[in-house]
Amino acid sequence: MTEHRPTADEVRAALESVVSSEGFATAGRLPHFLRHLVETALAGQSDRLKESVLGIEFFGRDASFDPRIDSVVRVEARRLRARLEEYYNGPGRDDQVRISLPKGGYIPEFSYASAPAPAQPQPLLTPMPRGWRLAGILVLLAAIGISLGWWQARSMRRLREAPVATIAVLPFENVGGDPENEYFSDGLTEEIINRLARTPGLRVVARSLVAEYRGKPPSLDEAALKLNASMLVEGSVRRQGQRLRVTARLVAVRDGATLWAESYERTAADVFAIQDEIARSIAASLRIQTGAAGTAGRAVQRPASLEAYHLYLRGRQQANMNTAESMLRAVRYFEDSLQLDPGYAPALASLSVAATMAGYYGLMPPAEAWTRARQAAQRAVAIDPLLADAHAALGLSLAWQDWNWTAAEAAFRKAIDADPHSATARGFYAVGVLLPELRLKEAQSEYRTALDLDPLPLFLNYTYAFFLLIDGRPADAVSQYERVLELEGLHPDVYWDYGMALAYAGRRDEARRAFQTSRQRRGAKDLNPHGLEALLCGDVETARRQAPEVEAAAAAGRADAMDAARLFAALGDRNRALDWLERAVERREPEAVWIKADPRLASLRGLPRHDALVRRVGLTPSRR
Repeated sequence: MTEHRPTADEVRAALESVVSSEGFATAGRLPHFLRHLVETALAGQSDRLKESVLGIEFFGRDASFDPRIDSVVRVEARRLRARLEEYYNGPGRDDQVRISLPKGGYIPEFSYASAPAPAQPQPLLTPMPRGWRLAGILVLLAAIGISLGWWQARSMRRLREAPVATIAVLPFENVGGDPENEYFSDGLTEEIINRLARTPGLRVVARSLVAEYRGKPPSLDEAALKLNASMLVEGSVRRQGQRLRVTARLVAVRDGATLWAESYERTAADVFAIQDEIARSIAASLRIQTGAAGTAGRAVQRPASLEAYHLYLRGRQQANMNTAESMLRAVRYFEDSLQLDPGYAPALASLSVAATMAGYYGLMPPAEAWTRARQAAQRAVAIDPLLADAHAALGLSLAWQDWNWTAAEAAFRKAIDADPHSATARGFYAVGVLLPELRLKEAQSEYRTALDLDPLPLFLNYTYAFFLLIDGRPADAVSQYERVLELEGLHPDVYWDYGMALAYAGRRDEARRAFQTSRQRRGAKDLNPHGLEALLCGDVETARRQAPEVEAAAAAGRADAMDAARLFAALGDRNRALDWLERAVERREPEAVWIKADPRLASLRGLPRHDALVRRVGLTPSRR
C-alpha cells in the first residue's frame, strides 16, 4: 500500500499557518529557518540540508565554518523543534498537515495528523427516495454550516495570530569616520530603538542583532530572512563640534520603497528633540502603512548636562560590547555621568545592571557590586517607576544579597509589567528567583522569551546554559556553552563551566581540556586546588588527595566554602559537605543561593541538615 503523504501545496499552506502564528511571528529567524528547510526539501535538494552547508548558506558563516566548534545550526534546530512542538500542542492542534524536524537531522518530514480515509466506492446514479433526498439536503446544509463555522473560527484565530509590524533600526552611519564619534552614532541608534519599542503593535528587532550591520547594511532579502523585518530604519550622523546633521529614512523591505525620510541640522544640545521627532514620525508613518496603533511611547527624561549624556552613551557602548570586562568600564562611565547629573534615571538604571554583571563575573567584590547596584536601582525607580531594568537589578539584589525571595519576585513582576519586551528583566527573573527555587518550567518559559527578544547577551546565554545543566540536559548544556564561547571566548569561568557540562555529558577527555584552558586563562589568579575537576573527570584518587588542600583554601578564604561542600558531596562525604555548606550559609557567600538547585549538591537533598540550611537561605526544601 502506498503511504498517503501531503502534496507540496498542502505543505506550503501548512507552513504559512505555522510561521504566521503568534509563537513564530515573534521568534526571530526561526520562521525563516523553517521556511528554508521546507522549501529546500520540496525542491528535492535535501542534500543541502546538512549542518556544514546550512551554517554557510543560511546562517551566514564563512568558508571556515566548522560545526564541531560552532554549534549555531544545532542550537537553532533544537529551538525550532521545541517551537514546533509548542505550536502543535497549542494553536495548531487542529492542523491536518504536520511539519516536523526529526532529531539528529535537518530534513523536515510532512505528514497528516490522521491519514484521510480512502473513498468508498458508491453505485453510480443510485435513485434516492424523495424523503431521503430532503434529509440529505438538510444534512449537507448542516455540514456546510459546520464547515463555515470551523473555517470562520480558524480564520479569526489566524487573524488574531497575524504578526505585528516588525522594524529593524540599522546602526546609523558615523559620517566622517572619527572613531571618537562612534559612541554617539551608536547611542542615537539605541535611543531610537528604545523609543520605538514602546510603540504598541510594533516589534523592534533587538539592538544586538542589528549591530553586525554597522558599515555594511543588509540587502532587502537578507533583512527579511535574517532579521524577520518588514521595515528598516537607516540613517547617518555627522558631528562637527557642536553642530549635528542627522538623516533618517524608513524603507519597506518588500519593495524597497521609502515610506518616510527626513534630515535635521541642529546643535548637539538638540539631539533629544531629534530622537523624539524621528520616533514620532516613524510611528505616524506606521499608523498609515500598517495600522499599528499608538505613539512613540511615553516621554523620556533628558539629562541636565549634555556632558553627562555623552558619558552615559560611552557607558552604553561599553555595556553593549557583550564582554565581562567591558561591564567594569561601563560602571565607571555611568558613575562619571552621575557625578555631573545625579538624578539621570537612565544612567542610574544602566549602572544598576552593569554593577550587577561586574559582581557576577567577579570583577568587583559581589557584596560591593550588589550594594552599588541596589542603591542605583532604588534611586532610578524613585525617579521613574517604569524603568524595567532598574526593577530587575533591584530584584536580583533582593534575591541574592538579602535572600528575600518574595520581595525579589515582586520587583521582577514590576520589571516585566513595565516592559514585557525587556530581555534583561526576564533573564534576571529566571536566574534570580526561578532557578534557585527550582521552578524549572517557569524558568524555561522566561529564558525562551528572553532569547527570542535578544539572542546574543552573554549573561543571558551563560545562565541559560547553567539552567540546562540544572534541568538534567547536559548535552544541551554543552551546546549552549559552545554558543557562549562563540560570543565571548576569553572568560575563564565559561571554560570551567563548559568543562563541567562536558563531564556530566560523559565527554571526560574534552572536559579535561576545557578545565586546562580555564586554568591557563586564570594564570596567577588560579589559586584553587582542582579536586572537583579531577572528580568530574573520573579521577577519584586525585580528588581525595586534593581534598585537604581544598579545605585549607576554603578556610583561608582563597576558595569558597561552597567549593569544599561541592567536592565532599561528590565524594560521598555528606557530613563534611554539610559542615562546609553550613559555613557557606553563615558567611552569606553569593554561591549559597544555589544550595537547592546546584546539581553537584543533589546527593544532599532531603537530608534534615540540608533542609534546615535551605530554609535559612529562605527557600523551600525539595522533595527527595
